[in-house]
Amino acid sequence: MHPTDIRGRHSRGGGLVGLFLLVLLVAIVYVGGEWYVTQHVKTALGESLQQDTQQELVVESVGMDGWLLSGRRTGDAVVVLPSGERVPVEFTMIGNPLTGSTIKIEGDERLKLRLREIFGNLL
Repeated sequence: MHPTDIRGRHSRGGGLVGLFLLVLLVAIVYVGGEWYVTQHVKTALGESLQQDTQQELVVESVGMDGWLLSGRRTGDAVVVLPSGERVPVEFTMIGNPLTGSTIKIEGDERLKLRLREIFGNLL
């Protein structure tokens, strides 16, 4: 009997398939986690910016740096105004959506949006 022969069958490749499935599962969980965090940030930014204006704002896209489980992540979002103008907004997220996060809008981004509402295209 050959040492790799188990009950008449060869046991080659089983570990490789298991490793592939494990890597695939980890990748799916990571991508799903990133999607969840992005949706959380879109919602929170929309609600936060909506408090400062009477216009209907839409957060179109969010880009963040850092790893999924980082305690502090910074990023940029694109906010679409009712006029169709796209305005970049910088933000910082501290924490994570599962245990609680705080999203801080950087610099004078709120003021810029408020001035655009008041003065429109004159700026």
